[in-house]
Amino acid sequence: MTTFAGFGKDLIKYYLQLEENNNRVWFHAHRAMYDENVAVPLKNLAADLSIGYGPVKVFRPYRNVRFWPDLPPLNEHASLTADAEGNSAFYLRIDADGMLLGAGNWQPSKAQLAQFRAIAATDTGARVIRELLTAMRKHGYELMTDNALKSAPRGYAKDHPNIDLLRLKSLSLSAHFAPGAWLYSAQCRDKVMTGWQDLTPWIQWLRTNLPSE
Repeated sequence: MTTFAGFGKDLIKYYLQLEENNNRVWFHAHRAMYDENVAVPLKNLAADLSIGYGPVKVFRPYRNVRFWPDLPPLNEHASLTADAEGNSAFYLRIDADGMLLGAGNWQPSKAQLAQFRAIAATDTGARVIRELLTAMRKHGYELMTDNALKSAPRGYAKDHPNIDLLRLKSLSLSAHFAPGAWLYSAQCRDKVMTGWQDLTPWIQWLRTNLPSE
């Protein structure tokens, strides 16, 4: 393990101020605050997580304005992914509201989504999926349904008994954790590792039952 001992005590203060001053001039003037409270702890956390979930990818603070030219230049959160395989991965995000943990296929390919729907359309397949989701829900993890289809996908009836599963476009689960003392101690790492362990059955099912791409 590294020297990760939690995020800096001014992490939330930094992101609240960034929300009001999201520009490169302000960021460069407060780079030391970012490094001390966010970047260095996140790097150390990533090193610890890579032991069991490597490789870990830490995302840069800058938003890719080539794709979102009208948005502010800096991400108002810090994030990383781990153990990425076949469009599935474990995910962590830190911001002024605390921490979000997740896992799954956020943007499954057409082939992956087609296979998931083919499984979910059957009684047996839907039962297995629902049992998994129930187990995940007991740990606080819910499906991300913000981008679900408004109606049935092509080829399926609107009144299909598993229409809620068939309408999914994202196959990710997530849970939010409000900030607490744990965020500023090594307990943060333990919380992440426990959360990802709880989510492992979902990742394993996706990788076993869906095509790799």
